[in-house]
Amino acid sequence: MAGLNRNTPDFGKRKTANPLAIAAVLLLLAVGLLSAWREWDVAALRSEVTQLDDRLANQRMLHERELRRMQAQSPEERKVDALLSAQSAEDRLRPKLLRAIEAAWAPRIAVMNLKIELAGKAASLELMTADLSEIFAFAARMNEPESGMRATVMRHGIKSGDPNLATMATVRVELR
Repeated sequence: MAGLNRNTPDFGKRKTANPLAIAAVLLLLAVGLLSAWREWDVAALRSEVTQLDDRLANQRMLHERELRRMQAQSPEERKVDALLSAQSAEDRLRPKLLRAIEAAWAPRIAVMNLKIELAGKAASLELMTADLSEIFAFAARMNEPESGMRATVMRHGIKSGDPNLATMATVRVELR
């Protein structure tokens, strides 16, 4: 402070900080940052473990609830569940009847209406085409032995008022 009381500037060499002190401060700063990073990492891992524990507890609870529900079922409900689980997802979402209709269908036939009856064991189709022979060819493809279906042309006729003379037909398809 001796240099501050004078009116003239002090051009003398000032004392510099000890290089070991600077290195020690930098080392302490690095250790502090590393420690803070490790604490943050440990806290993140703890929160992840907590989330996994919660998810596992929820899955256990859902599993126990499902077991209690299955134990409370009547024998009839158990039979229905066994039948549904025996079916593949494709059979439930797209029954054999629809797959057979899709295989027998031709691009020249327009399906105007499709009504599934008897829990997927029968269907009624309203078809439209330019040529009646397409309808009978469709029925013949459905009646092939490997399809496992029986198709019957219930009625057919020309659509009234249509200048193109489109043929309308109703076909009933059943499982054999």
